[in-house]
Amino acid sequence: MTINWSEIPDELARKIAAEHMGNLEDFDTFGEVCSRWRSAIKGVNFRPSKNTQLPWLMLTDPPNSSYRRFYSLSRHIFTKIYLPHLDDEDKDDHRIYLSSKGWLLSLSRKNRNITIFHPFSGKVIKLPSFPPELMEFSFDQWDDISYQYLFSKFILSASPSDCDDDYTVAILFERTQLLAFWRPGEHTWAKPAVDFHIHLVFDVCFFQGEFYAIDSVGQVMAFGSEKTNQKPRIVADLISQGVLPEIPINLYLVEVENKLLVIHRHVFVVDEIKKDEDVYWTISFEVFQLNVDNGKAKQVQDIGDRAIFLGYNSTFSLKASSDKDGCKSNCIYFTDDNGYLFRPSHDRNGGGSDMGIYSITQQKIIERYYEGPSQFCFVSPPLWVERPY
Repeated sequence: MTINWSEIPDELARKIAAEHMGNLEDFDTFGEVCSRWRSAIKGVNFRPSKNTQLPWLMLTDPPNSSYRRFYSLSRHIFTKIYLPHLDDEDKDDHRIYLSSKGWLLSLSRKNRNITIFHPFSGKVIKLPSFPPELMEFSFDQWDDISYQYLFSKFILSASPSDCDDDYTVAILFERTQLLAFWRPGEHTWAKPAVDFHIHLVFDVCFFQGEFYAIDSVGQVMAFGSEKTNQKPRIVADLISQGVLPEIPINLYLVEVENKLLVIHRHVFVVDEIKKDEDVYWTISFEVFQLNVDNGKAKQVQDIGDRAIFLGYNSTFSLKASSDKDGCKSNCIYFTDDNGYLFRPSHDRNGGGSDMGIYSITQQKIIERYYEGPSQFCFVSPPLWVERPY
């Protein structure tokens, strides 16, 4: 008996797509079988039951283009996604992109608008512009170089898709990577009121109801919670413990199965810069588990069946499904985020070359996951974008 797949009822097609597709790539392929199926599943909220959906790598297409290409680790394919139209933005404007929980933050150079949007659903949320009093320099000085350095990372406490208006946006901004917060309904950004000195902030994450940050002197800080009546405080000093060197290169914070991990990235920088050669590259990572109650940290060399993703995106982890699906356990997938060294004055290729997979147990980089087009950029190099799960 021959089955005419195009005659399957719309309701059954939607049920198959919503409940039996293992990942978003399969969901997309399902819709390409015929126009009737594509129409039937339009608007279906794809949410696979297991957290095994791998992130996609957003590549660096021309800065004023209306789309971005996304590379799938599991299928080794490209998907072109057109960016939503952002009101009041010049189509020729250049934008910086940052990523958190599947959302992208867009910062326009000319109009200085700040917007977050979901690249797969198209939902757009406009954020307030930064007031001049938060900045160390005048907005009149916002030239190309200032624009490139202005924002380095943004972090969501929760995805706006899942929690309506119960979320907070944190942003690292300015050359000194200061921290500011915004919640829906507020008309401006707020700097945290602290009674301790914050140095150059490397990373921020949301952990157990609070934002945690780590700075360039190995200081881990928690920024309080109204729900628990916690105030901003210093949680740990990792350099004084001997956990970190006096001048760490780059530090990250990530939650892995209800534990807060600190990651130290070791980067080698050449003494003499030569044309067409890499001037820096990652050589290793160290991973530490931090007890936020007593401030003590210990090194770990096994994170089980998890994989960590870090770079220009907010740092996150997920369960490694299997090697055949393109995700290796006990590994760190890293992208190039050494902004100072990939500026035009140092390397004409721009950022993007320092990418790979580091095995925590083998203590070495075991392979590269991408060497295709749209790899280099002076503003927003490739970054991870979490997929819905």
